[in-house]
This record gives sequence, C-alpha cells and structure tokens, in this order.
Amino acid sequence: MKSAALALAAVLVPLAASADEIFLKSGGKLSGRIVSRNETTIEIDVGAGRVGVPAASVLRIEEGVSALQEYEARAGRVAPGDAAGWVALGDWASGQGLGAQAREAYHRALAASPDDPRANEAVGNVRMDGHWVSEEDSYRARGYVQFEGDWITPAEQDAILREREAESARQREQQAAGTRVREAEARADEAEARAREAEANAQESADGVPLWYAWGGGPVVWPSRPVVTQPIAPSRPVARPRAVPR
Repeated sequence: MKSAALALAAVLVPLAASADEIFLKSGGKLSGRIVSRNETTIEIDVGAGRVGVPAASVLRIEEGVSALQEYEARAGRVAPGDAAGWVALGDWASGQGLGAQAREAYHRALAASPDDPRANEAVGNVRMDGHWVSEEDSYRARGYVQFEGDWITPAEQDAILREREAESARQREQQAAGTRVREAEARADEAEARAREAEANAQESADGVPLWYAWGGGPVVWPSRPVVTQPIAPSRPVARPRAVPR
C-alpha cells in the first residue's frame, strides 16, 4: 500500500509541476497556462476560465506545461470521427478538473456517434423511448414543470403556491390585528391623558378657586369692610272706605 501511494505521488508531482504557476505576494498560487502578459497584467487560463492577475501582486512565476496545454495537445491527436477517443479524452479532462474541456470532448464524441451511451450519460442525457434526450426534455415529456430550480409535478407546484398564499394571508391578518391593537392602545392612552387633565383641573379648583366660578358667578373683588344694609321702613295701613248708612 505504501509503495502504491509513493508511485501515485510520483505521477502527480510532475503533473502539478508541469503547469504554469503564479505565486502571489499574499501567499496564494494560480496554476494553469499563461496566455498573455504585459507590464501591468498577467492573464492565466486555469481551465474553468481566464483570470487576470495584477503584475504588482505577483511574487514569481514558474512556467511549465499545464493540464490545459496537455488537453489541447491530446485533442489535436484525436480524429473528428473517433467517438471512443473523444470519450477517453473527456474522462481524462474531467479527472484533471477541466470541466469545460471535458464537456467539449463529450460533445465531440456525440457529434461522431449520437447514440454513444458513455458520452450521453456524461452530458446528462437520459434514455427515453429508445432515444437519448436531455434531462430537461425527459422531465417535460413526463409532465413535470421546473419550479425554483427543481422539477416537480403540477400538483406539487399548486400545493406549494396555495400554502404560500395561505401563509401570506395569515401574515397580513396578523399585521392588521397588530395595527388594530396599537390603535386601540393609542385611543386608551389619549382617554387616560384627558382624564388626568380633568382631574388636575378639578383639584386646582378645590385647592383655592371658589367652585361657583365654574358656574359663571361670584364677586370679582371680595369686600374688605362690613356690609351695611339700610333698615326697611314699615308700611302704612291702607285706609278702607267707610260704609254709607242707608
């Protein structure tokens, strides 16, 4: 087992060292194939795409033969009609982490042999009614619909939408109930404030202001001397007419 691991390491190390490697001042590293460089930027193809690296952030560069370069060299040796050769190259590229190149090789195999099982499976096609179709077409043929990235039945979609609408209605009702509670509390606070104001006014009247002032009466100035009243003259008797003798 130990010897097998050492042999595997011996195979992998030269492969890793064969790529163009850009060592960054931050401690990172990019491996791939350098496709262009100038005084300000270095562009490297890492297989999944191209990355531009500022030249000022590069510590050093170690050039070699990358897996991408190896793929391009191998692809140049595969005949257009060699489906098995393209499948093998796709498997190799997939093992090297070159996803885009692997898909390219599998599609080249399908162009040479549309019914090749390995190439169809590799790109996600499925066998249906004796024909290879894409996964999307197979789902649609079976009546599925795509909903938020998943394929589900129309009944499942309707159930999800109904549940979401019911939940939205519950949330709206909760919000409306909360608004009604806050409005009722505001009215109660206002009524309590008016009651406290009325109580304060009543207390102020009891502490020094005559209560009849609230009725609109009472003297403007309190008298400081005794009040003298004039005696009332007695009324004279009223003379009655005398009776005349007959």
